[in-house]
Amino acid sequence: MTAQEERARWTIQEAERLLTSLQGVVSARVVARPGGEVDEVHLLTTSEVRPKQTVRNVESALLAHLDLSVDHRKISVAQTDNESVAQMAEPVLPVQIVPDPEPTPRESRLLFYSHQAETERSNRVKHRVEIEWQSERYVGEASAADLPRPKLEAVANATMRAVQKALQENLPEGRRSVTLSLDGVKVVDAFDRKFVLVAVHAMSGRDIARLAGTAVTDESTDRAAILAMLQATDRWIRGHVD
Repeated sequence: MTAQEERARWTIQEAERLLTSLQGVVSARVVARPGGEVDEVHLLTTSEVRPKQTVRNVESALLAHLDLSVDHRKISVAQTDNESVAQMAEPVLPVQIVPDPEPTPRESRLLFYSHQAETERSNRVKHRVEIEWQSERYVGEASAADLPRPKLEAVANATMRAVQKALQENLPEGRRSVTLSLDGVKVVDAFDRKFVLVAVHAMSGRDIARLAGTAVTDESTDRAAILAMLQATDRWIRGHVD
């Protein structure tokens, strides 16, 4: 079975019925390509669940029940206070989703926002990665020779530098500064799939933490390197700032 066929094993009707079973969701519309890639998810909800929590519920439900991973930026939520609209929704057996604790500003995750690659002179490529943390955006850049391994390292370094900026601007007063250092990035084969593995050192004074993250390549090796770097650093960074 090809990857395209694997992604297409669910139907739009199944996905929409699943989403309308979530708490607070009145109606759902899923827009997908023929191969199964989701372009848009539109939801109408009541005010009993906050939009951010609804987005997390949608991501969890699609992944758990349909093995479908959807970027949170493709999910839009509109709320209504009209009870008559809510009563018109088709009743279905609710799916039990355990809600995450309501995040405080310090608990928000590092999120991937954008990635740009620009060809420079002398066969070099400049990567620009933008991340979002606590509603602020941070940019990191790195250049490398236009070769597979150096380019992948540049993507990881650009992401790491954006994380470093986010950390520096949010360190509590009196807390030691932290330096992040890329130990390595590699594409590995496992379970008939390709993964990007990232290793990082986080140094604060004499304390050294060894961090690692991994992400499935699927379509883009660059994107997988970015996500692996964010996975490697996210929990440690948030714990260090608290």
